Amino acid sequence: MKTEDHEITFSHEKVQEFVQLMGDRNPIYQSIHKAKEYGFKTIPLPQAMPNIAYQWIEIPWNLQDPVIHRKQKCVLHQRMFIEERYRAVIKVTDQYERHNHFFIQQTLYLYDGNGLLCFEGISDLVAGGLS
Repeated sequence: MKTEDHEITFSHEKVQEFVQLMGDRNPIYQSIHKAKEYGFKTIPLPQAMPNIAYQWIEIPWNLQDPVIHRKQKCVLHQRMFIEERYRAVIKVTDQYERHNHFFIQQTLYLYDGNGLLCFEGISDLVAGGLS
């Protein structure tokens, strides 16, 4: 199972909201000038930020209650930046049933404009069912 591909761009404003919520005061997220002082071409995304792409993607499958978010892992394959376009897709990468519970691994993939994998957000979930 997988979602449709979605084009996503992370704005400077979204980065500001994210770092404020996280309490991150790193100057590279505050201005392009500061990011360039630290050797970046523009403002980079915080490493876990690409996971917010979930809010823009409609997932065509349903997890039945109760749903428990067991663990999550973020893998940044290459640095991501504001105002660049990325292609996002979510896939069910593993699933099995044990004792009337469904164990599901759901992965968010983000690719750059050249099709190179930039980010994987791997979520391990337990649910009453999957449809």
